[in-house]
Order: sequence, then C-alpha cells, then structure tokens
Amino acid sequence: MGRKVNELCDASGSVLARAFSSENMRWIEWPGLGVFAFSGGSHEVCVWQERNASQEAVADTFSRIIKPIILQALGWQALHAGAAAGPAGVLAFCGRSGSGKSTLAFAMHRAGWRQFADDALVLRLDQNRVSAVPLPFAPRLRPPSRAQFARVGRSPLLSLRKAQSVDAPLSAVFLLEQNARLTNVRVSLIPKARAFSELLTHAHCFDVEDRAHNRRLVNDYLELVTRVPVFLLEYRPDFRQLPRLIDAVMEAAPGTDADAVFSSELRPTVLLA
Repeated sequence: MGRKVNELCDASGSVLARAFSSENMRWIEWPGLGVFAFSGGSHEVCVWQERNASQEAVADTFSRIIKPIILQALGWQALHAGAAAGPAGVLAFCGRSGSGKSTLAFAMHRAGWRQFADDALVLRLDQNRVSAVPLPFAPRLRPPSRAQFARVGRSPLLSLRKAQSVDAPLSAVFLLEQNARLTNVRVSLIPKARAFSELLTHAHCFDVEDRAHNRRLVNDYLELVTRVPVFLLEYRPDFRQLPRLIDAVMEAAPGTDADAVFSSELRPTVLLA
C-alpha cells in the first residue's frame, strides 16, 4: 500500500485525482478513468482503465494532464503554460485558468511563430540552458476564442500538431494578467525573487511530500528565473487587443527581430496530425 503524495484539483479546488507512491511504484488514481502507474526506472506507464471510461477520454487526460506530471516525477519540470516557438526559441505563457494563455499561444502564428504547447510545457534544465521539450498536443480553445479564430479564417481544428523531434531553448516566460481598466497593453520585467514565487504556483508537482523531490523542484525553478527573463503581461480582455498583445510580446522577447519575423505573416503554415 502506498502513501498519498498529492491531490490534483481543478480551477475550483475540486479534487480530480490522487497521486500515490511506494518504494517501487508510483501511480495516479483518477475516478471515472482508471489508474496510471509507473516506476522511477522506466518511461512506460501502465493503465488500468475503468470499465465505463472511454478510450478517448483516457488518452486525452493522459496526454494533457497526467503525462507532464509523470515526466516531472521522472526528472523534468512541467509548467502549466501555453507556448509558441520561433526564431528566438520558445516563449511560454502562464496564467490563471481563463487568462488567455492558449489563445495567445495559438494567435502567435500571426507573427510567424507556431504553437509549441497548449496547456503544459515540459522543461529540461542542463548546465548551459533551459530547454522546452516537445510533446504532441492539440489546441484546446474556449468557445469565444474558437469562434474568433474561425471568423478570421484560422480554424483550430486544422492545427492538430505533431511534436518536433528536438528540444528548443526557452527564451522568455510571460505571466498573463487581465485588467478590464487598461487601455494599452503593459509589459514589465519581474524581479527574480517574485518571478520564482509566481512560477511555482504554475508548476506541476507529483510528490509534494518528498523532500528530495521538492528540493529539486525549488532548485530548478531558481535556476530557471536566473537564466530566463520572466515578464508580467497585463492587458484588457478584448479580442481586438490581440494584435497589440502580439506586438508587445515580440518587442519584449529577447533576440527577436520583429521585422524579420513579421515578414512571414502572410504565409502561415498549417500542420496536420
């Protein structure tokens, strides 16, 4: 019998699943779906699917939520974030549920970038850099965002992605904060101490009880904010603000040549799974 090490909750605080650990095995019990088990020395995950659970629901939940948490347990870090990839590397977009991170990650195609992640970004830290690890995903937009992109001829249904084969450097992280009183987009660099505490609130963690596990989590995020700039991106929630939002991101992102990137604006690439 294992010890409970974490609870996975939704935005309202309701418990969706529970994580357990024993000497040789770790697992996540998700009522209505099944049990997802793995061990520290293997990248294989065994699934005991509940009788009434659909294969599609199990696969979707594993891909979006459980896989990044398991990878975090195995030595990577996983950030609750959308992301876009371009010439300057990967830009991550964090924020509370409904803050627009998936919408912005998807909209970055306007600037010649492509969506790299929708809701979970897996990171690898080595001696030289912080890298974003590619995982397959599908864009998941809320109905208003989906309708907006459909109106401008960019259907999320045509943008199911296959992951690229190599890691990419993480260039910057943007914390999104909506403010209905703002008239202009506002970007500010966050001091490292505050950036550390802010990012930890968006970090996936499998085992909150294990001291060694938590020490690695803390050390990795301290290293992340030392190497990668973290910006606060404040804006008014209005789809008409998207072009300004993208401009602000491009101006703040390190190593970005805005003119060169925008030259590809009229030639977006659509990848089919």
